[in-house]
Amino acid sequence: MTVTQNRPTHEIMDTDAMMVAFLREYGLPGARERARHHIGRCVEAGLEDDAAFWMRVSNQLETLASSDYGPGALFMSSGPISPTATRPG
Repeated sequence: MTVTQNRPTHEIMDTDAMMVAFLREYGLPGARERARHHIGRCVEAGLEDDAAFWMRVSNQLETLASSDYGPGALFMSSGPISPTATRPG
């Protein structure tokens, strides 16, 4: 089954929200890999705006990875964003 959407990714999702979602789902190393995968997919398909969106997500993840403030220290009102952290009860 193929899921299609009528609007491009960059019109639907905010880069910050996507970064947090990727961190929750894959952790930092996996999130960086998935973002790069999406960049390549969009470039191959000629989706320039979507590729630019994923580049912004990737750049944010790279900045996070190179900072002293890692994803394990990030919290939102719903709890920690690290996928290995315990979820609030």
